[in-house]
Amino acid sequence: MTELPDWLPPIISINGEWNEVLARLYEIFKRDFKETQRTLDGKLVWWDRRILAGDQYEEGFWHLISRIERITGERIFDPRRAERLPWCGPTISKANDNCVKVWDFKEDTGRLRTYVWLEDWDYVIILEKREHRKGQIFFLITAFYVDGDSRRRNLQSKFSKREK
Repeated sequence: MTELPDWLPPIISINGEWNEVLARLYEIFKRDFKETQRTLDGKLVWWDRRILAGDQYEEGFWHLISRIERITGERIFDPRRAERLPWCGPTISKANDNCVKVWDFKEDTGRLRTYVWLEDWDYVIILEKREHRKGQIFFLITAFYVDGDSRRRNLQSKFSKREK
């Protein structure tokens, strides 16, 4: 693996008591998305601001630190995603850097998604272009650690079939 770009912060420790870890992660999310107006290609980056009943954090935050458990279908904490949360905002802002692959891919659902991939460090961000009354925006869908060859091959396949 090559050295991290100088603009990419180190991963963070997710060790400790759950509420403290969650508060630490949310501070990063707050700093990088709520207090910083992210853009990609001059378009605003938004996230899911809904807070579900019984929860205290936005859905957009949960999608950056948790994943869907295949058997139950519920979101569960994903340590590898969570420790890389500090990478999400800066990677979007530095998407034009040579170490970042960015492309559009039309999913089977017909939705056009934009992939922002730090391939050498196995981290990908998925956004969706949406029309809004203020113009076109990018909606942050998720970001995650690319854990395994099949996920890597899937991303490489999407890159080779990208919208041109």
